[in-house]
Amino acid sequence: MKQENYLALPSPLESVKYQFEKWRETKTHTRESIPEYLWETASKLHNAYSINHISKTLRLNYADLKKRILGQKPDRQKKDQASPLLVEMDCFQSFTTSECIIEMEDAGGSKMRMTFKGKTDLDLLELGKTFWRKGK
Repeated sequence: MKQENYLALPSPLESVKYQFEKWRETKTHTRESIPEYLWETASKLHNAYSINHISKTLRLNYADLKKRILGQKPDRQKKDQASPLLVEMDCFQSFTTSECIIEMEDAGGSKMRMTFKGKTDLDLLELGKTFWRKGK
């Protein structure tokens, strides 16, 4: 029986790994940023491989690769964008008016019922303590 030899094509991940190796060999500075086309090529592999496997094989930062795959910009690019230092929120207008009902009854049968709508300026704890001390 005749045996035929076929050359196996490299996997997509191996092809991209080769591209990264060539780029790393030819880059001029050790801290040179990875070109965008290599990031895009690596990001497209997530349909066939896990992010962890891609990042280990290509020697990439897992978090940066994950952000690119999810369509977010990595933190290094976000630093260039101005972010607001203060965000004003008007919380009181966005909520409906709340209501609070407090009912107390002591051993002697005296009852007290307090109903509050919205914000109260009363010290409810002190009001309750006064009710409980009234007979003493």
